[in-house]
This record gives sequence, C-alpha cells and structure tokens, in this order.
Amino acid sequence: MKKRVWLTVVVLMACTAFLFMKLSTEEKAGYVYREGKAYLDMTIQSAAYDSTYSPVDRQLQLVVADNVYMFIENVPVVQINNELFPLAEQDFFIQNNRAFISASFLEKQEPSYVKLKAAYAILKSSQSSEEAAQAVSTKQFTREEVMQYMSGLTPPLENAKADTFPSHLPGADRTYRHGFHEGLDWYTYSAGVVVNKETEVYGMGKGKVVRVDHNYKPYESVEQRNKDLAYCKEVQKTPAYILDKLRGRQVWIQYDNGMQARFAHLDQVDEELNVGDTITKDTLIGYVGNSGTSGEVQKDNTELHLHVDLLINGTLFWKGLSQEDVKDVLISQLNNNE
Repeated sequence: MKKRVWLTVVVLMACTAFLFMKLSTEEKAGYVYREGKAYLDMTIQSAAYDSTYSPVDRQLQLVVADNVYMFIENVPVVQINNELFPLAEQDFFIQNNRAFISASFLEKQEPSYVKLKAAYAILKSSQSSEEAAQAVSTKQFTREEVMQYMSGLTPPLENAKADTFPSHLPGADRTYRHGFHEGLDWYTYSAGVVVNKETEVYGMGKGKVVRVDHNYKPYESVEQRNKDLAYCKEVQKTPAYILDKLRGRQVWIQYDNGMQARFAHLDQVDEELNVGDTITKDTLIGYVGNSGTSGEVQKDNTELHLHVDLLINGTLFWKGLSQEDVKDVLISQLNNNE
C-alpha cells in the first residue's frame, strides 16, 4: 500500500514538473490589430526572440533561434540571415517608436516558436543566438574574395565604365547627409558614354528580383527633402529609412552566388519586371534617372546617373577594403576594357 502511494506521489510530482517546464518555456502574446490584421509588438522582449529596435534608423533586428531578420520602415524587403526576400507592405510597420510584425508572417517563418490562436499567440523559447546576429552584422571580405564574387557580374550599362574618382568611390564621405557613399556611379562625364533618361539599365547577372518600385512616391518638395537632410545633420548619420528614400526609384536583385544589387535613382523601371522574376545580365531593369536626388525635387535634369550598391551576403562589398583596393576591384571586374 505504501509503495502504491509513493508511486502515485512520484507520478504527480513528475507531471507537475513537466507542466511547469512547459509553461515556463511558453508565453502568451496579445495581438495588436491594424485594418483587421493581427500583429505582435516586437519591442516587447520575449524568451522566443531577441529584438533590437533603432528609433533613429527605424530599423528592427529580430533574432529567433539561429535566424536573424532585418526590417526597415517602408522598405518592401526583409533580410533573413544573408539573403534578401520580398516583404509585403502590410507585414511590418512602425508606430510611436514601436515595431510591429504581422502574426501570420512570424508563424510562417518560425512555426516551431510561434503558434497562433484566435485571441493571442503562443511563443516558445528559442534560445536566440547572439553569435548568429554578430556574424551577420560584422562579416567582411578580402580583396580576393570580392573579386571572385564579382567575376560573374557584367556592367549594367552598355560600353560604360564605373566612376573611379576618389570622391565617388564606395566608402567616400557624403558630408551633406553625414554619411558615406555606399555604391558605384555611372555619370556621362566618367562613364565614357552619354548617360541620360534613355539609357537602358541591365541586370548584371543571374538572380531573382526582390524589389521593383513600380509605385514609387518621390519627395513632394525641396523643403521635405531638406527636412530629412537636416535630421541627418542632427543625428550625425544617414538613418536607414532616409537613405532608402534618397535612393529614389529602385530595383533590388538577389543573385544566385550570394551577391545583391540595389539599382537606384532610376527614372523608370521596366513595366514587365516583377518581384519574383528570374533575370540574367541581359534583362532590362529600367532607365537611368535622378529620382531621390536634388535634381528630382528641383524638377530639372541635374544629377542624372545610375547608382548601384553591391553587397555580398548582405554586407557592402567594400567593407574592410582600402580605397585603392576598391578602385582596383572596379577596374578589373567592371571596367576591364581599360
């Protein structure tokens, strides 16, 4: 009899411990609704994830287990670890310095850690990896690695050379917005060909379209753009969300070899180009313009040029390289007719 009682006590204790452990690794998160869609406030910390929100950049980094997500306000792309993916406009927004992600997006991406119920979400502890976040944010490449990655790309403009003036190289200072030049430029005076709004822009390599700004909304006035530049001066940097606006009309490509391109300042994009399309070096992306620049808001034809940011697995290719190495890479890989 005593043995049975003892066994019963042991079983009850084991069940209680199991339930406690289960409850301690799960939590409920209430929804915030916007236009009938359920969202989770990611600025509220949880055992299911680590989140870092920058009110200056209006950017959210989210780490769930070994996956790292990067979101920027009004940018229809999410970086997941080292790759870029299209992001529906309604899946991420910022309000009152709080960042919200749609509950359905989170469950789809992380079904092991996010389960949706009618009135709340169940979040399970994921033991988010700090090492994963650090690896994504600090990765740099050697000159030889960069040249190997870029060897599969061709120039985006026919018979044109990328600008190698020191003040136009990737990494050069941009004092007017307290930042730096992130990419490559093609101007008439440096490209070796006439660059205007009839100049066609091509895809550079094989990859997939992750962003096409068919419905681009420009700055409404010089004053509106200057207000953003004044904020850059105030915070002594170019916040990520403002930098995206200054790039104007864009097309983003995720290449098969891990590189990415952000084609910027476009006047038009090809009407038949869509998110999800597979492209090649011969695919028409759009046409050179001055969108996002002072020339656009002043409604003149100044600042006409093509700007292209090139990244390797989410990192600007030139990070860690000297300016001389950057110039050598551009000449050997994109201006190889010199």
